[in-house]
Amino acid sequence: MTTIAYRDGVMASDTGVWISGAAMPWAEKLIRGGSGTLYGCAGNGAHVAAVLQWVRESDGFGLSSLPRGTPTGNDGESSSVVILIVPPDGPLRLATAYGDEIYPDVPYFAIGAGAATALGALHAGATARGAIEAALMHSDGTHGEVRSISHTEGQ
Repeated sequence: MTTIAYRDGVMASDTGVWISGAAMPWAEKLIRGGSGTLYGCAGNGAHVAAVLQWVRESDGFGLSSLPRGTPTGNDGESSSVVILIVPPDGPLRLATAYGDEIYPDVPYFAIGAGAATALGALHAGATARGAIEAALMHSDGTHGEVRSISHTEGQ
């Protein structure tokens, strides 16, 4: 389970992952591309790892829709990963199996199991990190530590 939040140039996530029914606190879900674009992945751990590796190797895949056969498990009908993509100078995008959802001019955003809690915290003025801290406390789908990246700093 995952929670990812974005606000003011910062993307944050929890580090929780479930393995054989046990909660483990070490999953990586965020990466910053060389262009400063932020990527946050929610979904199957193996597919999330593949997307992060793909961004590392290709310096990100830009803002186009994900083609069939990407490491997201995307078969054009379903996907085991949703990717929050935020470039430094463009609209926020949510990449899904059905294409990209584009959200221009949104002040904040959250995805994943703890998104409702994170969105409530963001609405109340929390930072991206603060929204994940709220989800850690109040959402059973969020656990581990808080990690964050920005358009100028991060992995």
